[in-house]
Amino acid sequence: MALSRLQIWNMAIGELPSARIDTIDETSIEAEACRDQYQPALELLLDDHAYDFANVRTTLALVTNDRAQEWDYAYDLPTNLAKPSHILPVSAADVSTFRAFSWFGAMRGFETMVPYRIEGGRLYTNQDGAILDHTTTTPSEASFTPKFARALALELATRIVMPVKKDRARQLELIRMAEIARERAKADDMNRDRETVRDFVPEVQLARLGLI
Repeated sequence: MALSRLQIWNMAIGELPSARIDTIDETSIEAEACRDQYQPALELLLDDHAYDFANVRTTLALVTNDRAQEWDYAYDLPTNLAKPSHILPVSAADVSTFRAFSWFGAMRGFETMVPYRIEGGRLYTNQDGAILDHTTTTPSEASFTPKFARALALELATRIVMPVKKDRARQLELIRMAEIARERAKADDMNRDRETVRDFVPEVQLARLGLI
């Protein structure tokens, strides 16, 4: 069953323990602490691992290329970028007719053929019409797996226990629990990815299909 943000907050509060929150906009100290720390806790988990449910593709916007001697194009980064994955090896204009991914699934060896560099809030690459495959900072709570929701609740609990309970000993206990839950969530996500076993496609096979 999908969990709401309020339910995840109350999961975290239950670990302190403290009084439940009835609405996310109430003025209790528990609600204020959750509002302050929820997004940082979420982004820490999303930066730690590329969860399938948080993966999106964004067509990048061109910006002034101040490194034309190194790269053909410079692009603005998505505002919801948590963790970059790869640039699609095809332009935005041609992606609708590109069929390699449907044939082979997530082919890491093929996807990472397009080099890029991120610096100073820009992405540099030689790919025209670049599409970035990346983890978003704003996934819907309805898409969270149970183990991820548990890991997020515990990470949030480690951040709100001091302002709410002033309990250093409980914070240390929660930190240990959160670390274990985070590793379990990552392992669960990797086990759900049935394409992992065929990530690598030999170059000879790609050549036979005319892909390289």
